[in-house]
Order: sequence, then structure tokens, then C-alpha cells
Amino acid sequence: MNSCQSQDAVKEKSEEIFRTLKNNEARILVRIGDKEFYSPESVFTGQILMSDNMMSMTLTDQFEGKTIINLGSKKWFSKKPVHELINAENQVSTNVKMGKIVDREKMIGEGYMMAYGEITAVEFLKDKMVFKIMGKVGKYSDFQQPDKYLPAEGIIVYKKPAVSFGNVTENEVFSSTTSN
Repeated sequence: MNSCQSQDAVKEKSEEIFRTLKNNEARILVRIGDKEFYSPESVFTGQILMSDNMMSMTLTDQFEGKTIINLGSKKWFSKKPVHELINAENQVSTNVKMGKIVDREKMIGEGYMMAYGEITAVEFLKDKMVFKIMGKVGKYSDFQQPDKYLPAEGIIVYKKPAVSFGNVTENEVFSSTTSN
């Protein structure tokens, strides 16, 4: 599948998902290794904090699953599209973390952090955000063992996110980016 077809497939799937969401709801479809990480019933709500050098998004579903995405670079929102690379050596600025409870009685969780990859905003508007993530993830316990990394790919579709602005305005963030 070439990049244009892949982009079109993401847009088509995201439109389908977007229509099912209420305001401040998101769906995360991410495949780690050979299986979907979150339940198909998972609906996330969350919060995004934006400043001139960071976007921090935290999404939690009704089963206590959580995804945290941090994009960090100067004027990150001025890129068209918003796009950041992730690497294990520089987890401070840009990272993707995903976790969920697998045994509620024993309070056992399963969590991954992206070691290498990329995150791209396929659509980045104040009423609709679609992020595509792709790369290699490691379990928190195996993060220093690259031979245990698994492939991960997915999309995050977020309708009318709850956004707080730090030292930037809504207009600065959304007027300098476009939907692809």
C-alpha cells in the first residue's frame, strides 16, 4: 500500500469513527504485534494541554485504559502536517505511552511505550484531530531490551477535544496548521 492509499484509508476509517463520537470522545485503534490493544468497546475521554513547545494529550477509557501522547519541539504546531519522530534516546520531548488493566482483581496492567516511530496528525482542527502512530513499542518492563520490541500501528480519532492553552492561543495553534 503506498503512502497516498494509506492516508486515504486512514481518512476513510477516521470519518466512520468520527460520526459515532460525542464531543470530547476519542477512539483508539492500535495494533501491537498481531492483536488490537484496546477493546473495540473502548471510548476515551481526555484533555489536551498545548504550549509553544509541547502538546500533551491524555485519554482514558471506561475500563481504565490510558494513552498519553507528548509532542515536544519548538513551535510543533507550525509543521504541516504536525509530525514528530520518536526514539528511545529522546523520550523527554516526544513519546507515546499506552496502558490497560488486564486483571482487575489482581490489579495487573499491561503497558507499552513507543521506542521508535512517528506520530502524524492526519487532521488537526479544533473540532477534530486524527493522529496516526507507527513504530516499535516495548513493554515498560522490557523497554531497555530492543529485541523484545513489537510493531505498533494505529489511529486516534478525537472529536471536539477539551483543550487548555498555555503560552499560545487557540488561533496560533490552529491557524498555522492545516488538515491534509
